[in-house]
Amino acid sequence: MAIFRFKILTAQGALEKGIIELPFTDSLAAMRYLERRGGVALEVTPLPPFLEGVVLWARTKFGGIERPDIAEFFNNMAMLTQAGVPVLSALEEIGDEIKKPALKMVVKFMCTDIEAGQTFSEAIDKHDRIFAPVLLQMLRIGEETGKLDEMLKKCSEHVLHIHEIISATKKAMMYPGFLSAVVLGAICFWFGYVVPQMIGLFKDLGVDLPPPTRMIMAVSDWFTTSASSVGLGIVAAVVASKFLRRHWAAYRYMTDALILKTPIVGMIVEASIVARICEFLGILIAAGIGVLRTLEIITESTTNLVYVRRMQGVQEAIKTGNTLTTSLRMHQALHPFALRMILVGEQTGRLEEQTAYVAEVYRSKLKGLVDTLAKSLEPILLVVVGLVFAVIMAGLLLPIYDLIGKVGK
Repeated sequence: MAIFRFKILTAQGALEKGIIELPFTDSLAAMRYLERRGGVALEVTPLPPFLEGVVLWARTKFGGIERPDIAEFFNNMAMLTQAGVPVLSALEEIGDEIKKPALKMVVKFMCTDIEAGQTFSEAIDKHDRIFAPVLLQMLRIGEETGKLDEMLKKCSEHVLHIHEIISATKKAMMYPGFLSAVVLGAICFWFGYVVPQMIGLFKDLGVDLPPPTRMIMAVSDWFTTSASSVGLGIVAAVVASKFLRRHWAAYRYMTDALILKTPIVGMIVEASIVARICEFLGILIAAGIGVLRTLEIITESTTNLVYVRRMQGVQEAIKTGNTLTTSLRMHQALHPFALRMILVGEQTGRLEEQTAYVAEVYRSKLKGLVDTLAKSLEPILLVVVGLVFAVIMAGLLLPIYDLIGKVGK
């Protein structure tokens, strides 16, 4: 896979240009691929490797393809194919209505691949940065069983569920971070700018400084002399941590384990992971995918290395003849409640329904944790901010009262 910058003169005489990720490494193959729809490629240039990450990040953050866009795409495809519209015609019709340029371009190249004789799932497979492996597996099953329209609908629902889980997790992490940043910014402003001005005035007037004032003066001196170094040190530590997590598995495992043990945060992350595992289990097993392959897909889709190791252990346990529930329990991959529900599903042959129910329970639990976190953090931060500024105001007002007393005498 490589990212190419291209300019094409279409068969209608229009000039198209943009950036696209293609399963090729040389410009000639990419040029032939781009000209399949009858246009003439004027320029096809691969981006340097160091720019690929920047482009992918920019496309994700600014106008990129988001999960709701993918869910809407699959839902529209499901409605059209259920109505008897051929896949290629449905893609072309949907492509005309899509607003986001990145997704519009992907759909256009999918049409090109299908015109060349590929299946819908094969066309999807070339855009694996956009469409998750679980979606590809579901679509392949849908094509093999002749139920592509049903699988397209399930893909849409699955993407929305995953979006709900991830959005709730991000909201839970962002809210306290935002509040803490605002509080820290206000404190830095007071100690770095306001307090030094007031302390300088007191010194010029020769006012005796009481202990609270001397305390905030010491903190202010630290801010003006050492805060920038500490800030740079924190930034360097964050960058180093990200680098180590990417290149050192042992460090990543240690930090992931630490996250799971952190109060409140660990509960939120664990609820999110369990909800996703149950979501994948239900939808993949219902699609006819084997248990081992399902677990492999779940492992590939899991980002927390602690749970990756646990799911790998579950796979090995199943290979030795254990049931799914027993294997999950042996490696502590799910909570006891989830295990009981999955056991009932195995015993009654209703595993899809039970895992869907568990996923819904944990989505609700995640939402509850987010709401609880928001309601509990706000008063705590208000109390902390109130105490800090009470100390600051006391330290600044006491010398003023002393000065007023001297002037009155």
